Amino acid sequence: MCLNIISYLCSQKQNDKNMKINQPSFEIWEQQPGTDGVYRQVERCGRVCYKSENHQTADSARPFVERMIASEHTAMLEHATVYLTLDEHDDRTELYRQNRFTHVNLVDGKAYITTNLRVLVENGRMDDLKELCEPTALHERRVTVHFTTQVAITREFNRHRVNSMAEQSTRYCNYSKEKFGAEITINLPQWVKELPDGAWTSTIEEGTVSLDDDAFLALTKKVVAGEADAADNWLFANLAAERAYLNLTALGRKPQEARVVLPLDTNTELIHTAFLSDWKHFFDLRALGTTGAPHPDAKAVALPLYEEMKRRFSL
Repeated sequence: MCLNIISYLCSQKQNDKNMKINQPSFEIWEQQPGTDGVYRQVERCGRVCYKSENHQTADSARPFVERMIASEHTAMLEHATVYLTLDEHDDRTELYRQNRFTHVNLVDGKAYITTNLRVLVENGRMDDLKELCEPTALHERRVTVHFTTQVAITREFNRHRVNSMAEQSTRYCNYSKEKFGAEITINLPQWVKELPDGAWTSTIEEGTVSLDDDAFLALTKKVVAGEADAADNWLFANLAAERAYLNLTALGRKPQEARVVLPLDTNTELIHTAFLSDWKHFFDLRALGTTGAPHPDAKAVALPLYEEMKRRFSL
């Protein structure tokens, strides 16, 4: 049965099909100053979900946010951090103190408030943006991080529910389109990276695998016969998934239907925004192993992020 299915896949005239391989990575996304920076941060994070960065322009941020507010789609507003400094006895201070998504530090009669745009919108406090300030040493810092990793690892990261999240959507992103290179992108697992040098080593290091139908069928026969090594089996599973996904979309299936064949090491983009205190908990679990050994693919991106945050923010 397996060979019949693979023969069908190969008969669909795929010719040479590429599969891109990414390395896990991260980038800290600093919010730009002022009110414009608040709006731009929301747009930058929100456009990751649908991979629509090409629609971002110099003046698109405010309308983007206004549409989200009008439609009550406010989750993305959490990624915009708002720093305020109010008098301790200002009526607004108590409102922010009672909000569980806000940190308030009271020092010498002043309230140093760290919150996010969603809190302002949902509490009718948009006018407070007029008092937006840059963070001081007395404000609890929030940090936004953009991850490039596997779908399997974002499932672990997204268990940190106090963090604000945005992830590339396999429901709406159609990988058969040219903006994705009409291919699946795989994020390289650590165990594959650490395999002894073999037939696929240079191909994997180059970041692209390309097999014509004959080569793919030969690989399939090795797998079916039980003659394939670990790298062969990994490549076969991902290449077969890619061909099946592209065939399904070509047959008219929507991305939300075709995505069921995507492997767990499919490349994805994930945004997390969190208070530094919550990042410390994240690192305890995903980098430092305080409560048990972290998954190697989680640690591969979390540990260097931890080192970078220590350098920047004195964790």
